[in-house]
Order: sequence, then C-alpha cells, then structure tokens
Amino acid sequence: MTEIKVERLSFSFPEGWDASKYDDWSFYRDKFLKQFNGIAAVDIIALNTEGDVYLIEAKDYRHPKTQKPSEVPLVIAHKVVMTLAAMLPASLHASDENEKRIAKSVLGCKNIRVVAHIELSHKCKFKIVQAHIKQKLGQLLRAVDTHPKVVSMSDMKGLQWHVA
Repeated sequence: MTEIKVERLSFSFPEGWDASKYDDWSFYRDKFLKQFNGIAAVDIIALNTEGDVYLIEAKDYRHPKTQKPSEVPLVIAHKVVMTLAAMLPASLHASDENEKRIAKSVLGCKNIRVVAHIELSHKCKFKIVQAHIKQKLGQLLRAVDTHPKVVSMSDMKGLQWHVA
C-alpha cells in the first residue's frame, strides 16, 4: 500500500496502484517548474491496475489562510493542464527512473480522471461548494475528463483509495 501526505491529509492507495506526490518530483521542481512563471502541479498522480490515471488535487479548508473555494476550479484546471504538459518531457528527460516510468505510464493510460479532494470546515455547505466546483471543472476540463469528481473524506464517490 502506498501512502502520500498532502497538507494534513493522508492518502492510502491499494496494492498494485502506482501513486506519487507529483509536486515533489525532482523533474518538476528542478526542470519543468523553471520553464516560465505560472507553472503549477497537481498534488498526486495515481495509476490503477486497469490503466487509468488519476490527477488528484487536495485542498483543506479546515484551516485559515486558504484561497476561497470559488477560485478552486480555475486553479485545479491550470494544475491539471500543466501536469499533463510535463508528462512528455518527463518521460524523456527525467533523471529519476521512477518519475520517467510513471510519466510513460501516464502517456500510455486508458483514461484520465480528475479528482478534487476538498475538506471544508463544519460551517460550510459541502454539497453546494461541491456542485459548483464539479460544474466548473467539467466545463474547464471537458477535453481531459468530462466527469471530474469532487470528493471529501466523508464522501469518496466510490473511489478505491482512503483518506484520513
């Protein structure tokens, strides 16, 4: 089982999955990020055993000083597009063999799935925020994933990993 920590969230992926904290990749940090201003990355890339790739962005709004949830769809869409743009050069030029292997697997995947993992404080109305983010992501990323998921620890929408 692979475990990845993002902010205060711990993602646990099933046996056989290949998951990596993408924004920690040396290729991303040392090469791709330096191409020009404005490059960003999703938090996690996960590949299941069926050949699907999940691009996962986690946002924890249970603590102060986070951006407003209304700004999230555009931020996530930008991160998804930038992450996908990095996969071809990473598959060719990453110095870390694991990063190169994962990038090649992403390029050969059967499906791309976008997942926004959002944790809100108890005061917020998750269903309203969830619907807004899902609708906007669907519009912004229709060429990538026509059915992005917006999930939380209490509502994982049938995804196969666990978050604590």
